[in-house]
Amino acid sequence: MTFDPESITSGHTLIQRLDEYNPWWSTGKNELSSDGFSSLRQVFHQLYSSIHDDEQRLLALAGPDSSGKSLLLNQLISAHIDPDFVEKFFRIESQREAAHENLVPASNVLYVPLRDDPLFQLRPEEQLRSAVDHFGTHVLRKHKSDTHYLFFDDLHLVERPNKRGNIDVGRWEQLLAELLANHDGRHIVFSGLSSAHSRERLETIEVSKRAESPPEPVNIYPLGFADFLRIRYRDIALAPGEERFDETTIRESLRRNVDTEAASHLVSTIQEQEIASVIDPSTTRREIANYCTTGGIISLQIASRGVRLDDEQFSDVIRRRGDSVLESVQQQSLDHLRNGLLRAAANLGGIKDASGLERLCALASHTRPTDDVLFDDLTAALDVDRRTLRDKYLGTLSQLHLLSAAPEYDNQRPRKIRIYMRDPGITNAFCRNDLNDVLRRQPGLDEELAKAVAFDHTVRLSNEFNHRLDPKRGVVKFWSGTKGSVDFVLKIDGKPIPILWSYNRSVDELRRSIDTPDFDALCDLLTGDAHKTERDRIDELKFNDVDDNFAAKRREYVQREEYSGQLGNDETAVFDGEPPFGMVLTNSRNAVDEGVSVVEVESKPVIQLPLWTYLRLSS
Repeated sequence: MTFDPESITSGHTLIQRLDEYNPWWSTGKNELSSDGFSSLRQVFHQLYSSIHDDEQRLLALAGPDSSGKSLLLNQLISAHIDPDFVEKFFRIESQREAAHENLVPASNVLYVPLRDDPLFQLRPEEQLRSAVDHFGTHVLRKHKSDTHYLFFDDLHLVERPNKRGNIDVGRWEQLLAELLANHDGRHIVFSGLSSAHSRERLETIEVSKRAESPPEPVNIYPLGFADFLRIRYRDIALAPGEERFDETTIRESLRRNVDTEAASHLVSTIQEQEIASVIDPSTTRREIANYCTTGGIISLQIASRGVRLDDEQFSDVIRRRGDSVLESVQQQSLDHLRNGLLRAAANLGGIKDASGLERLCALASHTRPTDDVLFDDLTAALDVDRRTLRDKYLGTLSQLHLLSAAPEYDNQRPRKIRIYMRDPGITNAFCRNDLNDVLRRQPGLDEELAKAVAFDHTVRLSNEFNHRLDPKRGVVKFWSGTKGSVDFVLKIDGKPIPILWSYNRSVDELRRSIDTPDFDALCDLLTGDAHKTERDRIDELKFNDVDDNFAAKRREYVQREEYSGQLGNDETAVFDGEPPFGMVLTNSRNAVDEGVSVVEVESKPVIQLPLWTYLRLSS
């Protein structure tokens, strides 16, 4: 056989595989889109709305390996070619009618999985261009409109850094701009690893004449608790709107209460939604243990093995009854994690020792620290310097939503942080834990996992609530007072919301107790002056520097009249506004009956929020 590099780099092999990757060209349906699921994730509807309601021609999904990006792409494909899929999953009549109008012939959709063969990463721009040309010439059908869709899965894999860590192969943004410019009816949806990385690329191109700014990549987190619960209980999705727990209504009420600094409307809204919910608080509370066993990544892997999450078999699997499905899924997930970290180390962080990322994840999984960790102890255990730990390890893992650090509030020279594995399923995979371990075999494990889940969902809330230019977006800190500590400080529009973790005690139990240093710390932070000296840097995002253009846009944003934070005199950082209220997050049995409630601390409200309600507020 004669070696012919042109036949490889011109996309010859990729074009030969297109029929395999796009079976709907012959069958008209995508059989991979809904297996194991009775309901779609909330983010699916956000993505679909971005394409059609917001008229975005270029849409980016960003998240770690195994977070469900490929599944979402397949579901989006089905939503555009399969009437049966639309009938099954678009349950609101007006949305269903609109989705039927948006259907196109199956031959108008191209899907390219760039992970499938490393050969596709050789001269990737030429190969992708050739594949699209073949699609347009030999497959695309003229319909009542010439609207069509290109789906590129794992587009980040076409990039290859040079020895200095800079990308000099596979700069895909210009190719996407060219493909969009060539056809007015063309839409492109692609997936990648990091929203920050994708955003930087998209800012360099004109994606639409109508767009005032580049589209913000959509974060695809591992399956969250709300989606997990919705998939576990089909009744949630099938219930009429007035009988369904509406997370969106509560989020809107929470934002309104941040502005008005009053808690009464939020409390009444949550109470109304709890009454309307078809799943009672006791059941929702019980499901926290199931979610803390599998998290999002392991849950999706179990579903891919043919075990429906809403089936009784799921409980047997996560208790490790019968065959070893859980054990094999945990091992497979760790293998995927390892391979993903190797790629991410080069593409995102320029890390020479990529295995250090995995070692940090393993360390956090086995030790599960729930309180402060000294920087010096971490650097000694990992045998790295503080800058490598902070900028490389924590920065990269945070971008991947795998492990994140909570910095200390109101301390610009901290000696300690708190670290959390974001997905409890990965934590349990490292430690070989199952549901029995979580429920009873390992005392305290349930709380440690639940606290990490609460931190993860608080970060998600921060990203959902805050504008992409807000320097406080995605920032969740902890505060050390003179008496105790406050576990999470969420920031919304520049205002801090101190949140106390109280796993086994409700607010009433705390107030009846004599010694409650952490509740006292919550009160001190709520009524004190710590927010006046707390600051978040303009030129930094998740331990990584941002470019001057993005920093300038941030400066402009935080000076808007409606923003509560204050830009410092040197314009390098933004100070917090005053905290409007505090929260106590509890998983107490007493709270099943009490639900959400509010008490006053020196004229400022403290809201008791059950953990099972709080975890449903983020996607």
